[in-house]
Amino acid sequence: MKILFASDMSFNYMASFPGREAARETMREAAGVFRTADFSVVNLENIFGVRAAHEPITKSGPNLISDEAFIEYVDALSPSVVGLANNHTKDYGEGPMYHTMDMLRARGYQVIGAGKNIAEAYRPAVLEKDGRRVAVIAICENEFGIASEGVSGTAGYRLGLAAKAIFEAKASGALPVIYFHGGNERNPFPSPGKLELYRHFVDLGAAAVVAMHTHCPQGCETYRGAPIVYSMGNFFFPPNRVGGDARFSTWCMGYMTMLDFADDGSVSMELIPYKFDHENHTLLQGAEKEKLLAYVRELSAPLGDGAQMRRYFDSWCMIAGIGVGNQLSYLGAVCDFRAGMLDELAELVHTKNVFSCEAHNELIRRSLDLVYEGKREEALAGVEEIYRLQNFAL
Repeated sequence: MKILFASDMSFNYMASFPGREAARETMREAAGVFRTADFSVVNLENIFGVRAAHEPITKSGPNLISDEAFIEYVDALSPSVVGLANNHTKDYGEGPMYHTMDMLRARGYQVIGAGKNIAEAYRPAVLEKDGRRVAVIAICENEFGIASEGVSGTAGYRLGLAAKAIFEAKASGALPVIYFHGGNERNPFPSPGKLELYRHFVDLGAAAVVAMHTHCPQGCETYRGAPIVYSMGNFFFPPNRVGGDARFSTWCMGYMTMLDFADDGSVSMELIPYKFDHENHTLLQGAEKEKLLAYVRELSAPLGDGAQMRRYFDSWCMIAGIGVGNQLSYLGAVCDFRAGMLDELAELVHTKNVFSCEAHNELIRRSLDLVYEGKREEALAGVEEIYRLQNFAL
């Protein structure tokens, strides 16, 4: 049984819907890959609705939404499952989230990663063929719009709930796959915390872990026979053209992951690389394909070296954190905390995100450790290597 996994789709920065035929032409090559799989999964990183008709929630980062017509891009792929476990599903509150879920279900797609409470958000999609069953469990980091026992939203990471979902899937005869949305944006390497967490999912019984969110490709490995993909990069997330903002070089490239579940219980993976812009989503061929796959191999090579991965993360802390003459904005928010901020929600959200989002929390904790341990200069030694890998281009 083959299941194709793709990562984040968002249309928030596209100026206008180009029409049904143009949308389908854009997705034509990717749709062909989707059709080669028995089942397919994609993550939708914005909800559908009229922006002016809804009040955005107060949060750090942008609030993403797009016109309903953009669902044609999803329909062009006709995925089996659409994941909503991410940091933008509840950007405009409960109503647009439910409306988007209804639109997806009306088209026959299973929807995972969001719901009326945390239990529903953790409910997996179960895919079955020829007696083999796979349960896809969508989880995201704890940023904004997270569900709880009595609140709707997304499936924010909780180890107990993740373990329960894995155990229940196995007890039902299904192989669990964790579909995770998290990590440090723009970092070409997963953090030590993500290495530990994704491998722990396998220790608990997951047959594979497939992740995204970083807006750039990261590496992959096989751990105890289970594929782990640390980040596929963006799937289709055309950047903001206003002011010439093209984001960074790896924003518009990535890879899909085809997992093949064999009769003997083994799971193999194939990486399918691509690039995209506002009008095109193109499968890479020839020299471009080999170049991106070689880049992913380079990112994957040190994953088994814990000491090297810690050094890379220390250098990342100097880039995204306290080094290179820049103060970590989150650190500034924490240090500037004052009682009055409790009544100023817009000011409080950055501080909240430091403590609630696992990726931000790990970054700031390690950044502070580097200062406390007097290791800033040592960490700076690897910054140029991170910059080199971060600025990969086809």
